[in-house]
Amino acid sequence: MYRTMYLLIPVLSLAMISLARADVGKDPYPAMAPVAQYMMDRDAEIALARSAAPKAISDDATILTLGKNGYETAVKGSNEFTCFVGRSWANDFNATDFWDPRDLTPNCWNAAAVKSVLPEFIKRTQWVLAGVSKDEMAARTKAAWASHEFQLPAPGSVAYMMSKDQCIHAPSPCNWYPHVMFFVATAAAQKWGDNLKGVPVVSGVSHTDPITTFMVVVPKWSDGSLGPYTPATSTPKTPHHG
Repeated sequence: MYRTMYLLIPVLSLAMISLARADVGKDPYPAMAPVAQYMMDRDAEIALARSAAPKAISDDATILTLGKNGYETAVKGSNEFTCFVGRSWANDFNATDFWDPRDLTPNCWNAAAVKSVLPEFIKRTQWVLAGVSKDEMAARTKAAWASHEFQLPAPGSVAYMMSKDQCIHAPSPCNWYPHVMFFVATAAAQKWGDNLKGVPVVSGVSHTDPITTFMVVVPKWSDGSLGPYTPATSTPKTPHHG
């Protein structure tokens, strides 16, 4: 799906939306865990979702939380952004942590991303909670793209992932870097000078969807504190995968 560093998406998922990293060792969650393990306290989930973006965005955003049948609107916003906490199934189907309930990825998406990219993650979440197998979800996803039920990212599709409390790939530490994601159609993707030493831009191509995600690392977390890319007393670090 959408690939966050993980991403996913897209959301981010949904993204949300996910870069499948090369995991070492035995996968602790080869199958879906009990549904309760993916759930959060509602107020805690709202707060975590808001932490995806600076307050200037998230304070007036619509907030989604995970319910028993899928994502539900917990707070109706006014600025056309939507924030939510992505779960591990935002990853591509071949990701080793596809079922890991420890993966919690706060996202804030703009209207373009919400309209074009988020519906797939919402639908996949409904499938997951309905007990649909991963193989069947993969088949349904392929069919949905073929029928144009799922759409390519609309121009200007953007997602904020700046939460200090994000867990992109468990186990801890798993909060990678604060970053902003741009979703584009793979066929139309242009080189941004990404994935090069010293360049704060990382990209990934989904194995599931015809989407490329560019992740631009930013210097601060959403609360204003410095992220690891810009230490207070040293040269900025280079973003890395995994």
